[in-house]
Amino acid sequence: MRWLGIDGGGTKTAFSIYDESLRQVDRIVLPTCHYAQAGLPGMRAVLAEGTERAIATGHLGPRFGIGFSICGFGEDAEADRAAKDAARDIAQGRPYVLVNDVEAAWAAGLDMRDGIALIAGTGSIALGVRAGRTVRCGGWDFEIGDEGSGGWMGREVLRAFTRQADGRDARGPLYDLVRRELALESDFDIIGRARTLLADRTQTAALSRLASEAACADDSSARAIFERAAAEEADMVGAIVRQLFRDLTDSPAAVPVAYIGGTFNAGDLILNPLADALPSCCRLVAPVHEPDLGAVLILRDRLNKVR
Repeated sequence: MRWLGIDGGGTKTAFSIYDESLRQVDRIVLPTCHYAQAGLPGMRAVLAEGTERAIATGHLGPRFGIGFSICGFGEDAEADRAAKDAARDIAQGRPYVLVNDVEAAWAAGLDMRDGIALIAGTGSIALGVRAGRTVRCGGWDFEIGDEGSGGWMGREVLRAFTRQADGRDARGPLYDLVRRELALESDFDIIGRARTLLADRTQTAALSRLASEAACADDSSARAIFERAAAEEADMVGAIVRQLFRDLTDSPAAVPVAYIGGTFNAGDLILNPLADALPSCCRLVAPVHEPDLGAVLILRDRLNKVR
């Protein structure tokens, strides 16, 4: 059997085609299917278009399963019903599974093994799994949560700019980067620009790139953003450890923590302070597989159990 893995995140929706050996043979990328950005009809339209395009490649053949991994699934009753209906209709009788993206991230990041998956992309969320028991932390969405994510960091970039602009913090590279990126004629123009930017989580998350550039230029405010982001991410991990791995708190590096998401593209800027902030029983590990494969691994496991 061949497989179609769908990773619907807050920035994009990826459709990856895998052969019988789970080797990726093709990939299609479309805009986000997140219901808060695309709307419920838009969510269905993105999922349907991507699946149709994947089938049209000819790589899937007549028999394949679909793993739907959707950001925000399980958090809104109306959106959940729409996602379930869309997945059922799109699958057209083929085997499929529909899960939240953090569950797929755990499956891919830790190859279905016990531990903690930490996602920090446009949003942020963590999931711990141990002997079939799961504990989730974070994922409270852009307006009130998503600490340590790209969206959160984007807001922090804007805040840091205002502090540098009015003298509360020393001016550094971040000040000039923001003025140039947002084409500000006056520092106060940031107020109007922020109203537009903060209405779109993707645009806000894109500002996190400026934090990386400024931090690499030794901007103290930008480095502090990464340190706070790491502390927020470690806080989610710590909450899961207390609920799921309490008996291992005195066992150094016993709990693997896979890091997944665009925020970690900043490399050591985020990974070093995160490693320092994690509980001592945890160890950071690179993900075993790409997130697109996560829901496929879950589907394959379920199908194997019913045979």
